[in-house]
Parts: sequence; C-alpha cells; structure tokens
Amino acid sequence: MRLRTPICDLFGIDYPLFAAGMGGVTMAPLAGAVSAAGGLGVLGATFCTPDELCEEIRAVRRITDRPFGVDLLFPGDIPPDLGARKIPPFPEFLRDLLPKVEGLDGTPPPPLTLELARAQLNVTLEEKVPLLVSGLGTPAWLVEECHRAGTKVMSIVGNVRQARRVEQTGVDIIVAQGLEAGGHVGTVTTLVLVPCVVDAVKVPVLAAGGIVDGRGIAAALILGAQGAWIGTRFIATVEATAHENHKKKILEVDEEGTVVSRSYTGKPSRVLRNDFTDRWKGRDEEILPMPWQRIRVESLVAPAKAAGRVDIANFPTGQGAGAIHDIPTASELFRRLVDETESALRR
Repeated sequence: MRLRTPICDLFGIDYPLFAAGMGGVTMAPLAGAVSAAGGLGVLGATFCTPDELCEEIRAVRRITDRPFGVDLLFPGDIPPDLGARKIPPFPEFLRDLLPKVEGLDGTPPPPLTLELARAQLNVTLEEKVPLLVSGLGTPAWLVEECHRAGTKVMSIVGNVRQARRVEQTGVDIIVAQGLEAGGHVGTVTTLVLVPCVVDAVKVPVLAAGGIVDGRGIAAALILGAQGAWIGTRFIATVEATAHENHKKKILEVDEEGTVVSRSYTGKPSRVLRNDFTDRWKGRDEEILPMPWQRIRVESLVAPAKAAGRVDIANFPTGQGAGAIHDIPTASELFRRLVDETESALRR
C-alpha cells in the first residue's frame, strides 16, 4: 500500500511526512533534505533574526525546489513592554551551577516579542514560503496576512478546544500534538488526542507526539490523521543542527528519560531530564510565566546549551527517544520511514 493522502496534493509533495520546525535544529540542511526526499521540511526559525531567516530560506532553495515551511511563535501573552521591564533575579538555589558554565560562550536568544515575530513573518511572506506554522497561538490577523500572500497556515494544538478555535480563524491544517512530544505540550496523549481532533474539525490533521518509526505513522493514519509531524526522530540525524551531545543523549535515554517541566520557559515543555529540571521539583510556585522564566535563567542555560551540557541546558526531546538507536542521514531515515509505514499498512 502506497503512503499517500490528500494532504500530499495540497502541497505537491510525495509523502505526508513533515519534519517539525525545531528551533536551532531544523535549519536549512535538515529542512531541505526532508523536502528533497519527498516530504516537507520546516525551518525552526523562532529565534532567527529577519536577516538570518532570509538566508535560511534561501539556503533551503539552494538544496531543493520542493515545498517547505517556516515555524514561528506568536504567543498572545508576551507583554509589549518586555524590553523595558526589570530582569528577574537569578534563582539562588541554582547559583552553585554557574561555575560550571564560567568561561563558556553562549549568546542568549533574542527576546520573543511580537515585533520580532512580525518581522520574521514579513520575511517569510516576501520570500513566498508555501507554509507558515504557528506553535503557541494563531491569531486571525496572521491567517489573513498569510492567505493574502498565498501562504498556507498550520497550527499546533494540544486539545480539541484549541483545534476548534484555530479552525475558526481559517487555518489550513492542524497538528494534533500529544503529551509524548518534545517541546511545549498539553496534557492529552497522542492516541487519545488525534481521533478527537479529527472528529472535531473539517481541515486536514497531522499527528504528532511519540512518532519515531513507520508503525507510529501507520497508527496515526488509522486514527484519522492525514500524515505525521515528526520532531525527535529527526533530531538524531546527520543534518540536524542540534548539538552532538543532544543527539548522543537521545540514543542513551529510555522512554523515561524525559520530563515535562516549566522550569526553562515558563510553559510546560518536554525536555531531557537532568540536574536542572530535578532541582525545580517542588518549586512550581517559584516558576515565572513566559518569557520571564527563560530570561531569569538564561545566564546559566544559554552557555550550557551552546556547550552541549545536557546536564543543565534545555534540550526538548520526546518520549519516543527510547526507540531511537542510530543517527542516519535525513534521506536514509526518510526512506526507512516510508518503507516501514507502507509495510505496516500492508500488514
């Protein structure tokens, strides 16, 4: 049985497999390779400057002429006067970790502001990127601007309420992302969430969360999804721009090697469990809302992340890491996923 669904015709792709737009990971080499293989790669561009995003878009086009996307964040609760506010104090109970990053380079990402997001959006639309993905909210004005420019909009949701809301804004595709996924997540598992969202909306739905092989993709299709949005499995590829320590750690951990924590960003995010996340246990009331929590700890986390300190830094990773055992090229992995899915569907 050939792996093909109506969403393939919507974008002009061969297979309904999407490489999730993961910041600092799914950049041009990986996004371009997945699109060239017949799927759809998405640039994780949240913290790119407009100029950097423009170069990444053009770099993808040097790799392939196939469709691709850009993933940005448009959270509605970021205060407009972010830059003028006082930075919260660094947590005292983490101060003994600071010597571990002393002398390490690591530039914190730029503040996540609506001004930056709009500038990134302008680049995306000027470059005529076929797909814009919004991960933490999809305002109606965003959909309207994208559609005027001929760009389709995909929104990531964690429950049916969100799915119905973004469908009303006019999005073209919805990603139903379960609790198993890496990065910001909701509370509902993929197995439960996907059919509920499929039944609740009329637009095409992709499944995400814990999908790392063809069995998972076939299961997503059986649940009613038209394809898969795959993140962690693509981190462990040659082309991913993740730190090598992150890739190696994915191979080391089992299915219990991750944890959902608000300690890095202020919002629930599934990350590799480490000393940093363990120290926040029992301190939920001390965690600040987004973006203040990230700003508060970035003097420790930013250099640790640049150095690949998986014992300290924020490395979003899904529970599916427990089933990942190698680091192939993106094209090798893509072909494997297609073959495994078609075999599972035949069975």
